Amino acid sequence: MTPQLTICIVVRNAAPALAHTLASIKRQIVSLQALPAELVLVDGESSDGSFQLATAWAAPLPLDVRINSQPPRGIYPAMNQAWRLARGGWLLFINAGDLLLDASPLADDLASASAAGLTSLQYQAAIFPPGARQGMWRPTSFPPCHQALVYQRQLHGQGGPYDERLSICADTLFIQRIASLGQRLSPRPLAATEVSPANASRDPDRIASDLVAISMLGLPLRPWPRPRLTLLMLQVERRLGYSASVWLRMALLRLMGSARQVPLG
Repeated sequence: MTPQLTICIVVRNAAPALAHTLASIKRQIVSLQALPAELVLVDGESSDGSFQLATAWAAPLPLDVRINSQPPRGIYPAMNQAWRLARGGWLLFINAGDLLLDASPLADDLASASAAGLTSLQYQAAIFPPGARQGMWRPTSFPPCHQALVYQRQLHGQGGPYDERLSICADTLFIQRIASLGQRLSPRPLAATEVSPANASRDPDRIASDLVAISMLGLPLRPWPRPRLTLLMLQVERRLGYSASVWLRMALLRLMGSARQVPLG
């Protein structure tokens, strides 16, 4: 049976994070079977057992799982390989460290989206600090987050592949390109992503590199409205080992009633 949805995972040397991601997918196995869904995992020749972990995890599952290994060339070459291997009409990227929270609405949502001629569904994304059992999310906020975006595979014909010249914001650029092509916002937390100074997306060096690339390439993208302040803040947080700015803001929003908690599994 041709899968309706392909869940794509990319990983390199992140076995503990991958284990949490795979466990969250297993908790949703009944909903994923009903779609039906498949899983495509691209491993960047990990040396920490990530490939073996995924292979052992997939063996007993009643789900089509395909695991590919390729030389490590970066996040976006791996993500491009994943969608090219996908057979599902819809894609969802849940990378190592991300958690799939609730797949139960997907069958009805994808059916209604297809009937309405929509090409993508942007759900809510929760965030959580390392080791947390609860995530936080904002019902009124829809950040461009690939962990909570389900989109038709055919959109890569219009939006192109993920731009491999960028280090960490090619997914933001792709989401921006497809946002006007028939998108529905859904006020449900679909996935959760860990936020810490160890995240690639909060790496000051990667951000500085992408700022230069965005300028040189003339890309219509402003992922960091105040880039100098952002870089300074992230450098401080890296030394602290804690994403203080994120969690202080979320605490204030929760006090104001603008943020909610969600269990992580």
